[in-house]
Amino acid sequence: MAAANEGLTITPQDLYEYPTLASLTAAVDASFASSGLAKPPEAQANPAVPPNVTYFLDRGLRDTGRCRVPLILRLDPKIGLPDIRAVLTAVVNHHDALRLHLVGNDGIWEQHIAAPAEFTGLSNRSVPNGVAAGSPEERAAVLGILAELLEDQTDPNAPLAAVHIAAAHGGPHYLCLAIHAMVTDDSSRQILATDIVTAFGQRLAGEEITLEPVSTGWREWSLRCAALATHPAALDTRSYWIENSTKATLWLADALPNAHTAHPPRADELTKLSSTLSVEQTSELDDGRRRFRRSIQTILLAALGRTIAQTVGEGVVAVELEGEGRSVLRPDVDLRRTVGWFTTYYPVPLACATGLGALAQLDAVHNTLKSVPHYGIGYGLLRYVYAPTGRVLGAQRTPDIHFRYAGVIPELPSGDAPVQFDSDMTLPVREPIPGMGHAIELRVYRFGGSLHLDWWYDTRRIPAATAEALERTFPLALSALIQEAIAAEHTEHDDSEIVGEPEAGALVDLSSMDAG
Repeated sequence: MAAANEGLTITPQDLYEYPTLASLTAAVDASFASSGLAKPPEAQANPAVPPNVTYFLDRGLRDTGRCRVPLILRLDPKIGLPDIRAVLTAVVNHHDALRLHLVGNDGIWEQHIAAPAEFTGLSNRSVPNGVAAGSPEERAAVLGILAELLEDQTDPNAPLAAVHIAAAHGGPHYLCLAIHAMVTDDSSRQILATDIVTAFGQRLAGEEITLEPVSTGWREWSLRCAALATHPAALDTRSYWIENSTKATLWLADALPNAHTAHPPRADELTKLSSTLSVEQTSELDDGRRRFRRSIQTILLAALGRTIAQTVGEGVVAVELEGEGRSVLRPDVDLRRTVGWFTTYYPVPLACATGLGALAQLDAVHNTLKSVPHYGIGYGLLRYVYAPTGRVLGAQRTPDIHFRYAGVIPELPSGDAPVQFDSDMTLPVREPIPGMGHAIELRVYRFGGSLHLDWWYDTRRIPAATAEALERTFPLALSALIQEAIAAEHTEHDDSEIVGEPEAGALVDLSSMDAG
């Protein structure tokens, strides 16, 4: 009885088989050890798949291998295949996410991280004879080989594939990389770029390749992420996410019969419309950001609401947004050097109305974004990891539209270093095919002083006329929103000078000024 009260399970048979205290103690210890539930996960445990990866596998692009991020490096022709293989081997072995393989067991995905080994995903190609170095024909040939690499389905979920392209006439060679979207985000791309250049520099100098240490690996993050599903702070957001998921009244994919029930798209079922704001229009957006103290994302989302209202109809749409998952456990978990896909995905309601005042619309969007808890990671945890809420959230329809603001893309200075990244820095942002299965993805980025907008859409679910109307209307709606907000601000300022004008020298309360 005393043993039972202490939480020990000992049967009469145990006492018969283990007559001494020492043998009985050893048997009880072995019994508890074999159960495994009281032990922390082993260092080599196969972690569960994080929510964003589960989302991708569940509802994302059907040909998963097409979701790859391209990178191009220019190499001095003296750099040979052994050098390239040594660099890629060092980088892949340094970051465990680049050795990730997904394995399905009874319909459940697991992450298996392979042991360090020599990189074998490098192939070798050549630019056709007669193509001059630096010519448009050479550029077209390089991009064609890169496209073949991105489309290759030999190992669709391989984290990294690479091809070395030898150029003619002593010109620079090229190294094209295709990084699977499941192991990279914007920060990961920068980490990889830094490590690749560092590794080449050390290799060419005859030094051993030694990269900056990684504090927290992808495996450890995955284990921590799974544990967050039952964290009280995550569970406390249940009502928020469940309530948000029921607010949508307008669906863009309802224009075609049964479009909302279609399977996720294949890559060849997606197409893109691209537009660029002029420098003057982009400056107007910057002026609005400074005037209203609202983020670029806030202003663009408000303009998106107006655009949908004018082209599709009024109501509330669900928009999928992205969050910075790397910040969820900061500062306790340092992910500054970790390669992996940390982006969170979560839906927010966006009002689409033509009669709402511009300032009120900006404030509404700002408040919606500000209310999102924990960078949005709770939605994925409660949808894909925590079973009780998973049943509720899983029954809700996925947002038709995904909005992604990729920020400012820097311009690289020209140089003559033996290893350089391609001057077209928009390629890794512009070219990847949307992978999350939405009917529409609006991808926005800034480069060369202008704002670029790419409208990707599923041709099975969105009529071309609708996509063209959205693409055509958005710049006009954005400009009108900003101009109306400026006019409303001037009106409020004029009224404040007449009614309730403060006395000279009075203190001004700055506490309500929100940087947005």
